[in-house]
Amino acid sequence: MAARRGFFAFLMAALFFASLSTILFELALTRVFSIILWYDYAFMAISVAFFGLGIGSLLVHIQKDRGEQRGAGRLGRLLSVPPMEPAAVTKKIIQYSVAYAVSVPVFIFVITQIPPDPSFVYLFYLASSVPFFFVGSIMALIFFAMPRQISKLYFADLVGAASAALLLDPLMRGLGAEPVLLFTALLVAGSSIIGALALSRNSRKAGPAIMTRGQKAYSAGIFAGVVAMLVMGSPAMAAAIASPGALGADDFLKVDPGPNKGLYWQLKNPQRFEHLSTQWNSFSRIDVTRQVLFDNVDTTGDSPVRNTRELANIIIDADAGTPIYEWSGEKGELGWMRQYMDYTPYEIAKTDKALVIGSGGGQDVMMALAGGADRVTAVEINPTIVSTVQQYAGEGSVYGRDDVELHVDDGRRFIGSTSEKYDVITIKLVDSWAAQLAGGYALSENYLYTTEAFQHYINHLDGGDSMLAMIRWSFELPRLMPVVADALQEETGKSREEIASHIVVIEDRPGLYFGRLDDTETYYPVLVMVKATPFTEEQIDLIRQKVEDGRAETIMLGSEQTSPPYDMLFSTGSIDDYNQHVSSVIGINPAVTTDDSPFYFARDLVPQQMIILLATVLAISAALSVVLVRHARRMKDRSKENGDSKARNAAFVMFAIFIGLGFMILEITFIQKFLLLLGTPIMALTVILFSILLSSGIGAYVSGRLFRERSHKAVFVSVPVLAGMILFYLFSLPGIIDSSIVMELPARAALTFALLSPAGLLMGFQFPSLIRMASFGNGGENKTTLLWGINVVASIVGTVLAALLAMLIGFNWNLIVGLAMYAGAGASAYVAFVASRRYANQALPVAGRK
Repeated sequence: MAARRGFFAFLMAALFFASLSTILFELALTRVFSIILWYDYAFMAISVAFFGLGIGSLLVHIQKDRGEQRGAGRLGRLLSVPPMEPAAVTKKIIQYSVAYAVSVPVFIFVITQIPPDPSFVYLFYLASSVPFFFVGSIMALIFFAMPRQISKLYFADLVGAASAALLLDPLMRGLGAEPVLLFTALLVAGSSIIGALALSRNSRKAGPAIMTRGQKAYSAGIFAGVVAMLVMGSPAMAAAIASPGALGADDFLKVDPGPNKGLYWQLKNPQRFEHLSTQWNSFSRIDVTRQVLFDNVDTTGDSPVRNTRELANIIIDADAGTPIYEWSGEKGELGWMRQYMDYTPYEIAKTDKALVIGSGGGQDVMMALAGGADRVTAVEINPTIVSTVQQYAGEGSVYGRDDVELHVDDGRRFIGSTSEKYDVITIKLVDSWAAQLAGGYALSENYLYTTEAFQHYINHLDGGDSMLAMIRWSFELPRLMPVVADALQEETGKSREEIASHIVVIEDRPGLYFGRLDDTETYYPVLVMVKATPFTEEQIDLIRQKVEDGRAETIMLGSEQTSPPYDMLFSTGSIDDYNQHVSSVIGINPAVTTDDSPFYFARDLVPQQMIILLATVLAISAALSVVLVRHARRMKDRSKENGDSKARNAAFVMFAIFIGLGFMILEITFIQKFLLLLGTPIMALTVILFSILLSSGIGAYVSGRLFRERSHKAVFVSVPVLAGMILFYLFSLPGIIDSSIVMELPARAALTFALLSPAGLLMGFQFPSLIRMASFGNGGENKTTLLWGINVVASIVGTVLAALLAMLIGFNWNLIVGLAMYAGAGASAYVAFVASRRYANQALPVAGRK
């Protein structure tokens, strides 16, 4: 009995660290692929890579069945022996753990050798799936070994995943993405090896040795090798050996940006650009560079040539840049900024108070101070950017000034939580791909560019000549202008024709300052100014003169000029014509972005990347289904299933599919909805994932305590209650978030946990109940590996569907779809229960015969 308890403790520990490592690997991988490829490919990579978990489990299932039929293969024979021999299972777990530890550094090396181009995306997917395959095999073995303890094992699984949410940000900040990947190898291999050594002491007299001396030696060697690689790749070691010609972290298993990233070209030109530092956190990589060579640049006078004034340039996720300017702190030194196009609002509006959303390196804060603002409120979502500015700007840092109030927060959450009014609100090229949760559309879109957001901006203008000043790229205007128009119309109550007088749009090529040099750029910045009141004739004349002097152009000049196709947008009865023109001629999705569907950067209704991902996911799912069907046919001869037994097993499979789809659809929807309440991606990632995963783990444990022998009742009780909670979220969540967004962060985090935990608790009931129903009421046949593998594959399909459905129908309807999935799970459980009763009733007379 003591040996059995020790074996169970070993399984619990191994599963905890395997699950923790899986989530760490998953989230760190999104950052790596965002650097190598592009931000939307990160979501695709992790979705496809996660299939490794399901494939590992399904392979274990197939080997189990073959072993039961023919006794072929060591794993097949191992899994066919009831009860499973602890020593044999432990050996196999160690083998998979060591294989995982080897596969991680090999994976990092391989992806550094693949050309960093989207054309090779499937090679990246294939390479990333290998570590998941090994850890998936470990988890399948553990679940199969003790199906009667599935509630406790699933609890350990989800608590490990929840712990990863807490550890990700400190690990990313302390180590960086590549070392975090290596660290997962230590966790998986180390926990298995240490656990096996502890079991070995207890099994020396009770049975065969778990690990031979040779196995101990090579396991220890691999573990030591990974430790050495982790130490060599750590920031501390990189700093210690940072000397010319030294082998450091920059040369050792280092992931470099692809050629579609701006940082790539700077790193390729070390004579022109100096790379100063690299830092990571859970949602971005921050690089700092400095231009050291200037060719054909006039560095005299007050011409607004940015690179000659830059102390450094902050590059976010290897592409989005924000400069740090040299400045003593005296406002009189900022005269050169008056030639920039975004200085125009300060010439129109008398500015006492300014709000800068996405303050970055501080340029927009300096612009507000140059424009006469007495107090500037700066909102920056990324704390690493703030610390970087303070490091390189020194005493000239804008974030150390008394007249600058800094908030490390999401801009939309901040403006929704304050009642203060501003003379100028500035949002300049704030892109959601520069700060995202875990890559991809479903987890990266912010709420800065929705109709509700613009209503907030307009509502926070201080009347008179106060205005919103936004700089975006020219190709985005067809998406942006309908959002502005809807918000203005809602806030002012005026017609489309009347609100035209509140808007001015200026284009400038090729830079962000007036003074056109050439027309060779394919896209260029535009300044969009939205006033709380109509622009006056004097203001229009001032803008027109400034545009003429700077050789810029106007797209919209209040009610005096509206260029096509926007003239259709601001005239009565032509909205449909505008939408048709934007869709058919320009080729852009005309849908207005809202908080329910905030996909501003998805220019297509369904982006091409998501179509590719869906096709890939469905193709792999179909391939796995074919393998399983063929395998089932080969095993048919030994099966004595009647119609009821087949119906029951089909219901179990459908149950696994429904809860896999439903869990991920609800989880992603919750993440996006609560992002608005929590604000920063770090907090959203940590609090939301931790809340859902921990409460689901507790639910798994509770279901085993309350319904151990009545698994079907756990489903019949939990699904209706969960459906009621989803409907509660659907109708009540927007109001709760609006009223709670003003609370302090600890209170908002506690509220999020309180709101999500009941749903997570009930979601955790389902999988353990399925395993108990399938394994204990099926003639003793253990289908754990099959059902867990199917559940994992369905979860990945659910991830993709959640993103696609949100784009097509919105997140509110996603809640309804998630509800339907769990209703389907409940119906499947009922079918399985009825079929099991019939099967049992038919088997009783036969069992009584002699």
